[in-house]
Amino acid sequence: MTDDANRRNNGSTSSVADDKAQRISQSESHRLISSSQTQTAREESPDHKDFFDGSYFSAGESEPQNKFLFDYSQPAWAYLYNLCLFALDILMTLIASTITFFINPHSFYYLQRRAPHNNAILEFILLAVCAWIISLMICEAYSRHTMGEGYELYSKILKATLIDFVMICTLGYILKLEIPRFLTIFVPLITGTLTLLERWLMRRSLHYNRRKGEFVYSTVLIGSPKAIHQICKQLQKDSGIGYKPIAVCPVALVPSEKSSQSNTQQLISVPFVPQNEEEAKLRVLPVNSHLAETAKGLKARTVLITDVLSRNSETTRTLSLAVESMGIELAIATSVADLGGASLHFRNDPNMPVLTAKLPQYTTRTRVLKRIMDVVLSLVAIIITGIPMLIIAYKIHQEDKGPVIFSQKRIGILGKPFTMYKFRSMCTDAEELKDELAKENGLENRFIFKMKDDPRITKFGHFIRKTSLDELPQFFNVLKGDMSLVGPRPPLPEEVARYNTLYSSRLLVKPGITGPWQISGRSALSKEQSEFADVSYIQNWSFTGDIAILLKTVMAVVRGTGM
Repeated sequence: MTDDANRRNNGSTSSVADDKAQRISQSESHRLISSSQTQTAREESPDHKDFFDGSYFSAGESEPQNKFLFDYSQPAWAYLYNLCLFALDILMTLIASTITFFINPHSFYYLQRRAPHNNAILEFILLAVCAWIISLMICEAYSRHTMGEGYELYSKILKATLIDFVMICTLGYILKLEIPRFLTIFVPLITGTLTLLERWLMRRSLHYNRRKGEFVYSTVLIGSPKAIHQICKQLQKDSGIGYKPIAVCPVALVPSEKSSQSNTQQLISVPFVPQNEEEAKLRVLPVNSHLAETAKGLKARTVLITDVLSRNSETTRTLSLAVESMGIELAIATSVADLGGASLHFRNDPNMPVLTAKLPQYTTRTRVLKRIMDVVLSLVAIIITGIPMLIIAYKIHQEDKGPVIFSQKRIGILGKPFTMYKFRSMCTDAEELKDELAKENGLENRFIFKMKDDPRITKFGHFIRKTSLDELPQFFNVLKGDMSLVGPRPPLPEEVARYNTLYSSRLLVKPGITGPWQISGRSALSKEQSEFADVSYIQNWSFTGDIAILLKTVMAVVRGTGM
């Protein structure tokens, strides 16, 4: 009996050791384990689900790796890239100062006469450089991922321009530099304009290198196998975001058997089957306390959570702390309709802690300011384009003696219909020809009828469409309050009838003459990309963002791709 008991005890000890060894080598064995085998393992060994098994450093290491003396999440190329941006930003300030002195030589001579022995010109240039760099830092223009943010990057540059102006005025007064008003106004303005061009060129260069697999952040993906496949496919298609998967950690959420709270969940590892050659190259990691250290050993700069993880999961909270303690960026793939754009405030009440969210751009004050901007700029636009609009109207009427304005029912804010105005670019019987053309081209079931070479468009209509001059009467819609200068595209009633729940949120704001859809590729965008662009605008709206869109619209119109 004693021998039998010893054999049973030894067998039990051996089984526990085997289970621990199996957890350490899960990254190699996950490809071979089926779902049924995983379930069997869980039933035979409840300890299989434990995230923490005694340490946070990788198996085989006698002690953790050295702590970092710098931000490990930033690779060497990121430091060099920001250093290059820093040097270029200083250069833009110097060029702007030179241009300003050239435009107005009196300001140069004024500084020279004011303090010939103290070199007031050099003092002003140093002030302009320091003020501009500090303004960019305040607006986080050097922070990670800034170069991949699209028009939000240009919004930051515009904010920095305003801060730069205020800073030069303030410091000039405090230091008693007696700076001419011309320099105070035009040096920040020209510097901001040159920096916009500089960052646009640098962003194009960055995306060009990322398409070649360079200047990217090595990334570990954590989530369900389905979501990991989707993210891998998306990252392969769009390299601009800068994440390059090097490993995956497929997981699933299950109720925790060891927590006193009934709603607590825990993560367990699940099998991962690669769907293509690129995914087959990825290393598969188990979810345990060694994950963060293993990711660091793989030179990962980011751990990207694709889905699954819940705030009620103890493993989620522990894993996030472990990842960030290693100096690795923790990123979470979120829906566009999350609270990411909101101002969050934690009410730390001991009875019931609450996290409140507020979108500051939708206060009464900001709505009034946006309306004032719409009225002022649309009036200026009407005055500037008044004579061109009269010429366009005359040309349209002369071509076929038909009406000049084309009016159409569109859906505005909160789903209220309004009449939108455009210069007529099609023949007068366009609506009668629509059904016939749709039948000939197999487009009867399309709720938006569009043809690449639409025969209904007149000769002059092609010109005003390509140059977006047909949109000019919409400035009157802005004055009436039906539309805004910037916003989602005004939809047709039949389009609204097919909106899903998320996309219907675009009706919470006024439609615009231009918007993220127009500057991002228009018809070249997929349905999902168009929806993402519109809903993101609604969530992250800002004055400087609107100005950035207006500036990009001008560029898009010049290239013949906008509006």
